[in-house]
Parts: sequence; C-alpha cells; structure tokens
Amino acid sequence: MIEPEPGGVGAGRDWARVTKVVEAIAEVEEPADFGMVALRALASVVAFDLGSFNEIDPEVPLAVFCAYPDDGVPMPPEVLEAFSDLVQQNPVLQHQRVTGDGSARRLSDFLSQDELHQLELYQRVYRPLGVEYQVAVGLTAKAPLIIAFALSRKHADFIDDELALLDSLRPHLIQGYRNVRAMAALRSIDGALAEVGKAVIVLGDHGVAGDAPLWALQVIEEHFGPRGATDLPQSVWAWVEEERQEGFGDGRPRIHRPLSNVARDRQLVVRFVPGVPGRADALVLDEREPQRGAADLRRLGLTAKEADLLWLLTRGEATVEMADQLGVTSGTVNKHLQNIYRKLGVANRTAAVATASDALFSFR
Repeated sequence: MIEPEPGGVGAGRDWARVTKVVEAIAEVEEPADFGMVALRALASVVAFDLGSFNEIDPEVPLAVFCAYPDDGVPMPPEVLEAFSDLVQQNPVLQHQRVTGDGSARRLSDFLSQDELHQLELYQRVYRPLGVEYQVAVGLTAKAPLIIAFALSRKHADFIDDELALLDSLRPHLIQGYRNVRAMAALRSIDGALAEVGKAVIVLGDHGVAGDAPLWALQVIEEHFGPRGATDLPQSVWAWVEEERQEGFGDGRPRIHRPLSNVARDRQLVVRFVPGVPGRADALVLDEREPQRGAADLRRLGLTAKEADLLWLLTRGEATVEMADQLGVTSGTVNKHLQNIYRKLGVANRTAAVATASDALFSFR
C-alpha cells in the first residue's frame, strides 16, 4: 500500500500537506501528465494500493485511464478490455452519471462486499487487481463524459475523514485540470484565438508583461472599464492581487475565483492561472454568448433545488426573492446556500456566482 507521509491528514485538516498537493497540480504543463502527477500527490495524503485517473464515456463505451503506481508492469490487455466494457457496473460511476455529483463516494456506500463480488466487473477487473475497497471523486465534465480519480485498497475501506479530505481537494483538482487543458489548448491555436473569443495575458509583478493581445485588452475594457497604470482596469488588477494571495489566513490553499461580466449580450470569464517556476502568472480570457440554464449547474454536484437556487443567484436575485420563487423560507435559502458554498469550495455569494459562470462555459 502507498502510505502517506508521517502526520497524515485527518479530521484536523493539515492544510500545509493539502497545499503541497495543490502546488504539484499547478506545475503540470501538459494534460497527458495531469492524472499521474495528481495521483502521485494524492498518495502523500491518502493511503491506497492502486490509484487511477479515468476519462469515461458510458455511451461508447470508452474508458481511458492511467494507473499509479505503474511499477513498469503494463496492465494485462484482457483487464483493460474488460474495464472499458464493464466499467458502467461501478455504482459510484452510475451515481455520478445520474446525479452529476462528483463528491467522494465509496463502493461500500452502494454495495455490500458480497454484492460487489457478484459483479462481472469485480470478477474480471477488480479481483485480478486486488481491488476490494474503492473511493472515487469526480471532476466536472460535459455529459456524458465522466472524469474521475479512483483510489483502491485490498484490506481496509476508506474512512469518513479521508472522504472529507478528498472533497476538500476536489475544487483544486477541478481547477488544476481545467487550467492545464485551457493553457494547452490556447498554446496550440494561438493564431486563431481572437476569432473564438479567447486570449492569454501574461502578468508581471506590477501589471501586464510584454505585448498582450490587443483584442484581449479591448474586451477587458468593454467589460470592466478603462485601463490604468497596470494596463488592466483597476477592478481587475485588484482582483489579481487578491488571487495572488496564498491562502485564506487559516492555512487553507486558495481556490481561485473567476471574474465574470456580461456586456452587449456577451459574457466574459477571466481565469487567474498562478505561475510556477519557469512560468509567470497569467489570465485566460473566454468571451461567448451567455449560456443559460439551471439544469447544467447540477453537474457541479448540486441537487436540483440547489442548482435552481444558484441559477437565481447568478441572476442577481436577493434572498427574499429566491425564497418567494422557490416557495421556501429565507432560512431554507440560507441553509441551501451554505451547502452550495461547501460543495463548490467557496466562501460567499460572489465566488459562487463566478464559479457557476465558469462552469457553464466549461460544460458547452
């Protein structure tokens, strides 16, 4: 079993260790490397025998994954083939597909050991690999694609504290995966970015570094006002400085909040991508027609009621108005809001709205 470093993360969250996982993910340059780097980092905080990063399309069926530790031993081809054919029998996958809830779930949350052993998936895949217990945590993806990490053990199930840890890391995993894919895609189509409303702006210590795309600077002005000394509007630079802060004061690593605005029937989402050694901080711009629909927000792991509430929140509705439209009390609205903040890994309404806007873009 891969054991985490001494002083493992438990109920009293060791945010320094969590931060190391976040930093490792942030350094990934290529999407093909993301799964292995993230699994190696997860192994430092959660013990498991075998971990995998899976991209699954249940409608094909198609399953692509990488496994850690690799040990230089290729996965038996018959196991790989069986996994693609039978992965839909995994009850956690079924739960994610039906509900859109990617929060950490165990096989044992859905099946007894006897019921697990009766699955063909177990007989042909899990038993040869020594998988008796498993926890999976999903990333956000456009349906029907499911992207998830699965951590497996042979001798002991995962405890609630470990699920809570994975849930606290989930927003960072989502953000890291989204950032590495966005940066890779933008590098590959640099010459055609303006035509599709995308741009990358490299940042220095005191403002925009180098020659930023003229289109990007103009569209930021259209959405956030005239540029200042930093070559960015004052409100945008203030947001950059806030996002550059390392944490929240209690040791928790920062979830970077996108900046969003709608103008002229166009929505601009600006994401802050923190730099690592050899790569400066950057802004990734994405401008499109706004996508509208509460149902899409369920893919963030929200219930139908929570998705409706978050959708109303993105439209600027006050608590009393949301309560009236949903037929509930203001107290119930506030309770739902707290659940939404927890699931999204944010602290307030502004961050929740920005995360929702970013997600709606990503689901297109």
